Amino acid sequence: MFEPVLKPEPTLPPSNRVIPSLAALASPERMAALKACCAEFSDLSGLSSSEIVLRHGGGLVLVEQGVDGYDQVILTLAVERPNTAVIVVSDQLPGHMVRALMKLDASDIVPGSAGIEEVIDAAEQLRETQSVQGSGATSKCWAFRGAVGGAGVSTLAIESAFALARKVGPGKVCLVDLNVADGMVTSFLEAVPKLDLYALADAPERLDQRLLAAWCWEHADGVSLIAAPRNPDADLLAGEPAMLRLLDVACSAFEYVLVDMPRHMMPWTKPILSAVDEAIIVSELTVPSLHAAADMCRETDALRGDRGTSKLVLNRMFPKKRFRAEFAVDKAEQAIEREIHTTIASDWDAARTAVNLGKPIADVKPKSQLVLDVQQFVDRLLPDDVAAGAAQPQARKRAK
Repeated sequence: MFEPVLKPEPTLPPSNRVIPSLAALASPERMAALKACCAEFSDLSGLSSSEIVLRHGGGLVLVEQGVDGYDQVILTLAVERPNTAVIVVSDQLPGHMVRALMKLDASDIVPGSAGIEEVIDAAEQLRETQSVQGSGATSKCWAFRGAVGGAGVSTLAIESAFALARKVGPGKVCLVDLNVADGMVTSFLEAVPKLDLYALADAPERLDQRLLAAWCWEHADGVSLIAAPRNPDADLLAGEPAMLRLLDVACSAFEYVLVDMPRHMMPWTKPILSAVDEAIIVSELTVPSLHAAADMCRETDALRGDRGTSKLVLNRMFPKKRFRAEFAVDKAEQAIEREIHTTIASDWDAARTAVNLGKPIADVKPKSQLVLDVQQFVDRLLPDDVAAGAAQPQARKRAK
């Protein structure tokens, strides 16, 4: 006679590995395992998304892809209670769901094969994130995009990142180079491109803070850099779920994330521009560049809705005496019917020396007008209390 096949009991975690409170919408098997490791457990089955938001919004919620209503729960929480911490069990989460998770203050994705220990790890990490955010710290993400080629977007993004680090302190700023095919940031800083784009594209949901740390290169001045090796086929790998997941995890690990974006349109360009805290369009003071910048600003503003208008920055500005045909900024604003947020002076000699030495311009020529302009630009984007304060002297990290 055949012995009856018994299902194994869910593995109980050690007594000190208990989730204090969790609400879950998952398969029956996973629900049974979760109940065993939660001090307070709520079954969301049968509740509408509105009821879930009302009862459990702001807490810790786990949803499993494939369970009826999982997607509506995520979308509703992202809109109505973005301070909710959400764990998603999924092996291939659709792009629009990843975008919804980006709107949450804290979220994580674990694979369908994840055991209880992995879920507890994710829950503990999200609780820490919520605790930090509850104490007043919030992540900010700024995206830089050029209206025309050669506008100096990478240089401006680099200098802004280092100016920001001098203001808020080392270890809090991350610069992400999304020019995955031909990015120049690593060359400018003599950095090591550590991002494994193949691994990210293959399984975006597996990216967490620990893996992100392995893909970060740290500059001695306290700025972390995420960049991939140059690859002419990289644009095919950089899908929307991968890029959105990369920025989502980066924003959970750093207080400030600055993104150097390509000028050409990618599948993830619009979702990123619509989600970031600041969308910065970089141009030059020429008639063709201004027209291109005005068009890009209008397109970006339409994407962003009520998240605030894009900021137009004119880069590489020369003294008026250098060109007879130079025209005033106020006339440029009248011509494009748009405010110019900031102008950045040109300092070609300092910029050339800096890239040859693999350093930010502020390290080569700290009194350059370009450096001063960038610092003022950063101060204008920061809250008044942060902009007014100076970073406390801290030991510099060694580049590695």
